[in-house]
Amino acid sequence: MSDAATALSALRDGTVPPAKTYWLLGRVRWFGYGLLCLELAGYLAWSLFQYQRFSLTWDYSQYAQAWFLVAHGNLNPLGTVNGFPHLWQQNAEFIPYLLAPLYWVFHSGLLLQWVQDLSVAGAEIVAFTWLCDLARRQCAERDAAWLAGLGVLLLAANPWIWWTLSFDVHEEPLVMFFAAFTAWDLSRGKRRALVWAVPVLLGGAPTTTYVLGIGLGGVLAGRQTRKLGAALAVASLAYSAFLTAVHGNEGTNSFVHGYLRMVSGNPFKPVETLWALRADIVANVAPAGLLGIGALLITPLALAVIIPDTLTGLQFGEPIFQNVAVYLLLPVGTVGVLAWLLQRRRRAALVLAGLIAVQAVGWAAVWGPRTPGQWVRVSSATATTLASLQARIPASAEVIASSGVLGRFSTRAQAYRIFSVGAREPLLPGTWFVITPTSGIETVTTATSMALIGEVAGPLHGKLITHANGVWAFQVTPPPGISSIDIPGSTSPLPAWAAVGVAGRPVLDGPESTWHMAATGASGYVADGIQWQIYPGRYQVNVTLSASAPVNVEVWDDTTNTIVTRRTIAQTDGAQQVELPLTVPAAPDASAFSGWGPFHADFVSPLAGQLIEVRVWSPGGVAVNVYSGDLTTASGSAVPATLVPVPA
Repeated sequence: MSDAATALSALRDGTVPPAKTYWLLGRVRWFGYGLLCLELAGYLAWSLFQYQRFSLTWDYSQYAQAWFLVAHGNLNPLGTVNGFPHLWQQNAEFIPYLLAPLYWVFHSGLLLQWVQDLSVAGAEIVAFTWLCDLARRQCAERDAAWLAGLGVLLLAANPWIWWTLSFDVHEEPLVMFFAAFTAWDLSRGKRRALVWAVPVLLGGAPTTTYVLGIGLGGVLAGRQTRKLGAALAVASLAYSAFLTAVHGNEGTNSFVHGYLRMVSGNPFKPVETLWALRADIVANVAPAGLLGIGALLITPLALAVIIPDTLTGLQFGEPIFQNVAVYLLLPVGTVGVLAWLLQRRRRAALVLAGLIAVQAVGWAAVWGPRTPGQWVRVSSATATTLASLQARIPASAEVIASSGVLGRFSTRAQAYRIFSVGAREPLLPGTWFVITPTSGIETVTTATSMALIGEVAGPLHGKLITHANGVWAFQVTPPPGISSIDIPGSTSPLPAWAAVGVAGRPVLDGPESTWHMAATGASGYVADGIQWQIYPGRYQVNVTLSASAPVNVEVWDDTTNTIVTRRTIAQTDGAQQVELPLTVPAAPDASAFSGWGPFHADFVSPLAGQLIEVRVWSPGGVAVNVYSGDLTTASGSAVPATLVPVPA
């Protein structure tokens, strides 16, 4: 066997020569285990915090709903959250079936998050054990120790692992413990790898590619792993063919067919897409150690994850849960390549290891602190109101909730998301609406949510249950002949009583047509938060109000935090409409944080255009009533509601 083949056998054989004691490596190993266990405690605590804050979106909801229904005996549950008739047909995700018995242990959806935390932390421990063995087999004691230290740094400092666990629950991180064991046992030629691969395959169509990538890595790595790797690859392909035959991966197939149609008109489209998203490719692999791409056992898996996700587009190519296998297993390859290089170009290996460590710390320093603000956008007061509502809503009731807070309301047969303009949601007697226009990671504008509040309270004659801390909850018994509701595509006019200012209180007595926002008598904004997302151009703001003394009607560009226009309204004779011509100037759109310098990543940007807000200010001691706010184009046509991409 050649020297190169002998060195690279570290990725095929985990055995350790008994003559090597490696006392220093043992110390590093136990330090690493302790650090990863502390990180697991952090994962569990963070998930608990997110759960208590209701910061779980519709991605979590589709798994929680299926898990809940299967646990209650419905083995073919309807997926009301994700729009697919049956969850298993979307991507052949059978993990909710495997986890269903755990519902009767804990009776809480928090368990799904904790199982995911345990899976990822377990995969980290497997990967760390693996790379320690690689370093011990190939290197002298001191070199093995610092290589193990570098490996645990790449695992513990990677900010994308925290982001993966923060973004709800998904099949990729749920099966990573088994995927890591599959790869590790394959590297040692253990047939047990075939057993570990089963839950990875059951994770769904995306994780089936993990088994394919791991198997191909075994084929490339050498004679010892070739047959077992081929068996894994064939099993993956056979299972994928079976899923296609039974229509078990319709979500994946619909994308593949659409992409093939697009590529048929432009054969260079894949190359163009990969080049356009090169920053995200680097961002995905750099924190885990770029050199790991050169390890034959790891290369096919990394490519099987990164290339399909990137070709899907920015939403899946950006650093997030889809690429979690890279974050957890690429460090093993990095340590293996460095161990090989140490025996041939020691100085180069030391320099590269130092650069890898520095850049890993840099990624953690730039992106780690952004985690709380990125993934928790519900205040404690809002969460308290939502928890009170959750306790009041019967388990059998239908719930239609804002996408950003739907998660904990989804363990029921009928749960629907307020996700996009024009979506039609069915109505049953006693349907509950839970709407949070300004809380959570939302996919519709504030204007759309406010328009929906007005529609539920008006035409649907919803019974107002609560309106506290930015939460509006109604119970609706649909009038005769009405069996569904469309998420409003037009937002005019918006009810001012749903835009509470610091100096305002909503007056909700009597018929909905008389509801309004009244001044408390204090100085400040009586109504604010009446918002639209619009492009630069000429518009007209119409505010219906009454005032016993002069008040200000202000229009703000919240994207740039500047006031666009202000008009002082003298005492009115009853309610009257105030008209303000408005010119929205051209200005840079809001953009997602992209990092600093070399620590750069591209994320889906917020909606183009400017966020325009209407506020009514009172000097205090003035009787002010604000009824509605409206925005039209200069020609008088309504401004439509628009879809907001998930913010990053």
